[in-house]
Amino acid sequence: MRYSLSDDQAALRDGAAEVLAGLCTPTDVRAVVEHPDDPTAGRSNERWAALAELGATGLAAPEDDGGLGLGMVEVAAVVMEAGKVALPEPLGIHAGAVVPALVAVAGASILSAAASGELLVAVGGIELDADGPVIEAADGAVVTTRVSHADRAGAFLLATADDDGAAVHLVPASEVSVEMTPSLAASRRLGAVSWTPTPATRVATGPDAAVLIDDLATRLCVVTAAELCGLAEGMLAMTAAYTADRQQFGKAIGSFQSIKHLLADVRIALEFARPAVLRAAWAIDVDDDLQAHDAAVAKSLASDLAVLAAKTCLQVHGGIGYTWEHDLHLFGSRARALAAEHGSAAASRARALRLSRGA
Repeated sequence: MRYSLSDDQAALRDGAAEVLAGLCTPTDVRAVVEHPDDPTAGRSNERWAALAELGATGLAAPEDDGGLGLGMVEVAAVVMEAGKVALPEPLGIHAGAVVPALVAVAGASILSAAASGELLVAVGGIELDADGPVIEAADGAVVTTRVSHADRAGAFLLATADDDGAAVHLVPASEVSVEMTPSLAASRRLGAVSWTPTPATRVATGPDAAVLIDDLATRLCVVTAAELCGLAEGMLAMTAAYTADRQQFGKAIGSFQSIKHLLADVRIALEFARPAVLRAAWAIDVDDDLQAHDAAVAKSLASDLAVLAAKTCLQVHGGIGYTWEHDLHLFGSRARALAAEHGSAAASRARALRLSRGA
């Protein structure tokens, strides 16, 4: 496989970067963070429409359903660019996980609406464990916690368990109740979704649901890792620019050997993580047997990278980096939050080890 992008993939990435640079500024991201109770603050219908026009929301959807018919490598490349600007919208989750799942379980009208960006579908309940995001409630209802952008979704793809085992439901927004919950990174807009599973909403059950949940979990690892790489690169670029301007002892601090070494460590970690993400995305595209393993490896490397980048860039900025007025925290808080989402670095390494042994 290629550990770099083809010319066409690079052109798609560059197109996304150009759109995002013009429509997603730190001011937009700051508006989301400073107004967590306002679901419209900092968000732009124009920006989402521009990404949809580019084809970003339907990258992995078939052409017959309004998509581009591309794969996870292209999704990962675009999501990295979204990470560079700390995009408030859930492009990676929507394009890289939800839309491919809808190909398998939804009708043409829902899939087309999601691929075109007209319908935002949130996903939740994928990490099914004892402390996971699915909580039993009264009268057959359940509460799915940690659902990203639950307040803006028009529908929900939610996993739970019933008498037949695992199940996946596609639930209209009109049939759920959403309570927003705090997040380390306010731009993530997490919510707890209360809903009642019914036969009418169930789109997969038993072994089919288990396969779908595993695929969603793998894809969520990859798109999260891709976003973390982008966030790290964004912080690194911001810090490099700062070191060129900041003067000490009559010189730019970027000329100091100690500063160079600190930033070089982040760059090296990025150059290890980014190919791992592309490898994991490729493994999904070709349905490789190691795709879950590769996704775990990519997530572990990207989580380590993001934490290192956030810590190092804050250290290099010094006191100004700790202030609310500086844009660094917009990236750092999101990076730290996503580093723990869908498997921390340690959990992802343990999962990769188990999968490598066939467990």
